Parts: sequence; C-alpha cells; structure tokens
Amino acid sequence: MNLKLRRSARTAHSEEISLFDSDVKDENGEALNIGKLDVHYVDDQIVGTLLIWAEYAAQFSAANGQGAMTGLIDEILDEISEPLGVAAEYGIEVYYPRLDQHEFVSNYDELEDDELVEDELPDERDGIEGNGRIH
Repeated sequence: MNLKLRRSARTAHSEEISLFDSDVKDENGEALNIGKLDVHYVDDQIVGTLLIWAEYAAQFSAANGQGAMTGLIDEILDEISEPLGVAAEYGIEVYYPRLDQHEFVSNYDELEDDELVEDELPDERDGIEGNGRIH
C-alpha cells in the first residue's frame, strides 16, 4: 500500500481530499482511487467524514487481514493530523459505500469543448481553478 492524498478542494477551514493507492493501478494505468476524505478544521480538533470504497476495503482486508483496515485508517488520519499547526485530536466518521453508488453532481457552468482554453484548465496539482471551482 502506497497511500497518496490529493486535495480536490480547500477553503480556509476545510478540505476535500481524494485518496489513492499508487501500488494498485486502475484500468487507465493510474493510481487506484480508494476513497475520499472531507475534513473541517475547528479550533481544537479536526472533524469530518472518510469514505473508503467498499470494493477496495474488501480486497485490502482479504489481502492483509481483518485488522488491516484499522491500520489504513490510522495512516490516513495521521496524514491530516500530524502537520504543524493542525489540531492533533480528530473525530472522523468512516463509511464504506460501494463505488457504483457514488456520483458527483454539480451545477457548474458547462463549457463546450471548443470553448475551453488552456488558461481555464484546472491546476493539475490540486484540481482547483483560480475561481475555486472543481471540474
């Protein structure tokens, strides 16, 4: 397991983070998306929701043993609670939905492919455009 976190969106006090296992590749040869984490930084703690796709959780547990998911969750939460200046205490709800039950819905302005210019492409490092919208 080679855990990678990629920020999808950020506000002054919250983040949406996509989770990947770079040791496992998807059908496009990319690191496998294993879930997402929504966190909110409040004065003395971090609160949020962790989603780990059920398909990945079942496969990971089968390959690494029943207690392996606890270790993976601890590793994810260490990544968000260890940076300097961030509260060390957290309260995170963990769910295991099926990936096919997940969808993203938005009302963002839709651009025709020929209207999209290079300056409007999202920053590949964190998926956020200058206006804060994710595409």
